[in-house]
Amino acid sequence: MKLPADLYFQKDYRIQWWYFTGHLFDANGREFGYEVTFFAAGVQKRTYRSRFGVDTIYLSHIAVTDVQGKRYYHFSTADASAYGFAGADDKRLHVWVDKDFVEGTSKKLHVKAITEDVGLDLFLVPVKSPVLNGERGYSRKSEASPLIASRYFSFTDLKTEGTMKLGSSVFSVRGQSWFDREISSRGLSKDEAGWDWFALQLEDGREIMLYYIRKKDGSIGAYSSGTLAQKDGRYRRLSKDDFMVGVAGHYISEHTGARYPSKWEIAIPSEDLRLVVTPLVQDQEFTSEDAMGNTYWEGTCGIEGSARGRAYVEMTGYQAD
Repeated sequence: MKLPADLYFQKDYRIQWWYFTGHLFDANGREFGYEVTFFAAGVQKRTYRSRFGVDTIYLSHIAVTDVQGKRYYHFSTADASAYGFAGADDKRLHVWVDKDFVEGTSKKLHVKAITEDVGLDLFLVPVKSPVLNGERGYSRKSEASPLIASRYFSFTDLKTEGTMKLGSSVFSVRGQSWFDREISSRGLSKDEAGWDWFALQLEDGREIMLYYIRKKDGSIGAYSSGTLAQKDGRYRRLSKDDFMVGVAGHYISEHTGARYPSKWEIAIPSEDLRLVVTPLVQDQEFTSEDAMGNTYWEGTCGIEGSARGRAYVEMTGYQAD
C-alpha cells in the first residue's frame, strides 16, 4: 500500500470502490446508520480525444437507516465518464457521480450525497492508521485462481461529524465510521455464490473485519478471512480457522423474496470474544436498477455478548427459496 496514491483512482484495474459505513447520533441520541459507496467499473481500455468517450461507468450507492423511526432509505446514481458527469481523479482523492462525491486526504475526508428526500454531508477524520487486509494488503478470494483477489485496506475508526437530512428535517450528527478501499480486476469464481462481510466496532476500542465466501454447494471458501485491530492500532490477520460465524435467525425480504440471515453468533476464541450481532432494523435490503443491477442486504446492527458495540453487515448473492 502506498498512501496517499492508493486512495486515488487506479486506471489499470477493472473494478474498484471507496466504501463508507457508520453509526451516527444527533444531540438527543437519535441514531442513524449510513452507507456510501462509490464504484468505478471499467468497460473498455481506450484513450479518447473527445470528452464524449466512455471507458468507465461510475456509481454511487447511498443508504440511511433511521433506527428510531425503523425506516431504511436508499438510492443509487450511475453515469458514464463522458463529458465529466462522473469521474475519478488519479492524482488526488476526488470521485463523483453527479452531485455525490468523496474528496480529501488520508487525514480528513469529505463525503456528500443528497436527493430531494435524503442526504448526508459528512467529514471524517481517521483515529488510527490504516490496516492492510489479507497478506499485507493482498486479499485472495478463491481457490480457483490467485488472480481472484483484491488490493484491500481499511480505516477502521474515523471520527465523523456533519449533517443528515430526512425529508424536511436536518440533523447535526456525530459518530464513528469505517472506510474500505478495494481495488480488483476479477469477480468471484463460477463456484462461488456471494459473501457475508462484517465490520465490528467494539466499545473497548477494538475493530474487526470478517468475511466468508459462500460457495454454491453450501461450503465456505478457504480464503475467507478477517483482520483484528487493537485499541492502540496494532492489528493482525485472522484466517478462516480463527473465527466462527453461526446464523441464529432468518428473514424473508418483502421486496425480492430473498431469504437472509438476520442474527449471527460470532466467536473469536483467541480474543475470548463471543458476540451476538442483530440488525437494528430488519429490512435494510438495497435494491438497485443501476448499471450493476446489485441487490444486497447492508445494514446497521447492534453487538451484545462478551463485548458491546455496533456493526455493519453486508450480504450478497442471496435468492428467494
